[in-house]
Amino acid sequence: MAKPIKQNKNIKQPEVKKKVDKKAVPETKGWVKWAFVGVIVLITYIAFIPAQKNNFTNWDDDQYILDNPHLAKPIGEAVSYFFSNIYFSNYHPLTMILYAIEFHSSTPVKGLFSDPAIYHDVSIFIHLLNVMMVFWFIFLLSGRRLEVAAIVALFFGIHPMHVESVAWIAELKDVLYAFFFIGGLISYYKYINGKEKKKINLIVLTFILFVLSGLSKPAAVTFPLILILLDFYNKRKFTINVWMEKIPFFIISLIFGILTIKAQKETAIGSFEAYSILQRLTFLSYGMLEYIYKLFLPINLSALYPYPQLVNGSLPIIFYLTPIIALALFYGVYRSLKYSRLVAFGVLFFIANIILVLQFLSVGVAIISERYTYIPYIGLLFIIGMGFSWIYRNKDPQYSKFKTPSTLLLAVFAITCAYLTSERCKVWFNSDVLWTNEINKFPNNAEGWKNRGGYLVDKSKFDINAGANDFDAALKDFNTSMALNPSDWKNYSNRGHIYAIKKNIDSSLIDYSKSISLNPTNAPAYLNRALDYCMKEKLDSAMLDFDMVIKLKGDDMTLYENRAYAYLRQAKYKESLADYNKYIGNGDKIAPNIYALRGFDNYKLENYQAAINDYSKAIEMNPNFPEAFYIRSQSFLGLDKFKNAMDDALKAQSLGYPVDPIYMNQLRGLQK
Repeated sequence: MAKPIKQNKNIKQPEVKKKVDKKAVPETKGWVKWAFVGVIVLITYIAFIPAQKNNFTNWDDDQYILDNPHLAKPIGEAVSYFFSNIYFSNYHPLTMILYAIEFHSSTPVKGLFSDPAIYHDVSIFIHLLNVMMVFWFIFLLSGRRLEVAAIVALFFGIHPMHVESVAWIAELKDVLYAFFFIGGLISYYKYINGKEKKKINLIVLTFILFVLSGLSKPAAVTFPLILILLDFYNKRKFTINVWMEKIPFFIISLIFGILTIKAQKETAIGSFEAYSILQRLTFLSYGMLEYIYKLFLPINLSALYPYPQLVNGSLPIIFYLTPIIALALFYGVYRSLKYSRLVAFGVLFFIANIILVLQFLSVGVAIISERYTYIPYIGLLFIIGMGFSWIYRNKDPQYSKFKTPSTLLLAVFAITCAYLTSERCKVWFNSDVLWTNEINKFPNNAEGWKNRGGYLVDKSKFDINAGANDFDAALKDFNTSMALNPSDWKNYSNRGHIYAIKKNIDSSLIDYSKSISLNPTNAPAYLNRALDYCMKEKLDSAMLDFDMVIKLKGDDMTLYENRAYAYLRQAKYKESLADYNKYIGNGDKIAPNIYALRGFDNYKLENYQAAINDYSKAIEMNPNFPEAFYIRSQSFLGLDKFKNAMDDALKAQSLGYPVDPIYMNQLRGLQK
């Protein structure tokens, strides 16, 4: 057998060429990355400083904060309530729990339910965290290209279209869900590119972050689609195992979707009545293109972008052109796959995250909404960042000559965005500024007039420095809104409320009745009309409306309070007492006069000790309450406690109550 030939170590071996990774980029030092992140976060914070001075608005802030009794509950009870209930047509318990924590952490401002500053500070803080998360995600996704991560994170942070998500207290859910959403994408990227032994931990972490995102805002249902896009961009083979690992994500996504439809089917989700299916299909392409347009030209921004008005049953011509433009765009994206997956990934990331709010089904009263771009813009910004990186790193003179102009263009755009964002934050200062801005942009939009009128009716509820309520100006705004949209039942309710304040009860009854005819499920209108009937002494009609409120809303504390008084006026003391017991037993903050009214029911029913207890509570809360002392005196008399009765009668007299001299003489005689 031949002996193996020994290798001569002195002979130089042929050099084996290593495979060059075209995507490889020089490693960035850690301190450089942190320096970039720090600067970007600082710029973002400076741009949002004006938002810290803003007040509550009457656009859902009242529903989520100011009129939300559940926030005052102990945190444990609040957690249990929000996890087990749909609140304000949404199921987002983590967001509501964070509101509760903010409420308990704030020092109430005089005249306000809570201090708006803490809510703004928390939203801005989470937004800054999201900027850092976006930087991290894009840094990994781009192959550790620092310039790409910096561009995407910076414009994510300071783009004017993102002001609504951050400066609007009611949109806390946007920044909160995004935090977990982006965190989940980082975890998944590490899962598909990391070491085998850590994979199970990373996919479990991804799933947990997805669930937390969905519990913050239902918009997270798109998360599984983005995981598939990351597989696509990273050229991962779509094996059975790859599809199987997505099943739990799609199941949870389906559950969140069902909960959302259930929560919003009667409120936020509209019908097909106003527009044809073909017209609604144009809304898909129009909305998509409008969002892309405003990425590059973020001007004429507004809280509400109204649906187009039909002229002879047709939309403006631009709506019929947008499907053609959209198809051309998709064709260009398809052709780009011949060279790279970048454009397809970025565009599909954008579309997947925004497709559900492109208004084929009406969600709200706006054809587009700025807050919907918060996550989707990451995909488009990624294309821009990678495009700049290609120019920046290209050594071909044919392309490298664009390095300086493109850098200057990005710098100018960044400065412009930072300025526009700062100015846009000021528009959210209060509802007057916000809706006046809306009216100036869209004077034919009835919603702007209606919402400003609603603020003028109750300024002090949202801003203690706003001055006195202006009912006359509010009435003008409601009339303008009604002229623009005569079928809006809310306008009749709003105007009816002003007429009631002005003691014009007949006009108030007419408007509430019109509101009910337009929307027979309008429980507040029934309640307010019942109060008008009470003022007119039409107590039987009032009771019928009270019964409708019960049918529509079930247990309603405001109803029990007002119906109890109506029963009392009818001398139906047992019924009145039952309603006051329900209202007081609810545990909310009770005014002293409520205890006094229940005490009167107890007095009339000869429950003298219960009456004394109620009036004692009322006096404890308001020591200068002469009527309470007088009726408590009579209750003591019912228990033959003559000295206590005399003391209370004298106290009532000293406070100016006209105590009958015959009653005083009776007490003096009984004490002998």
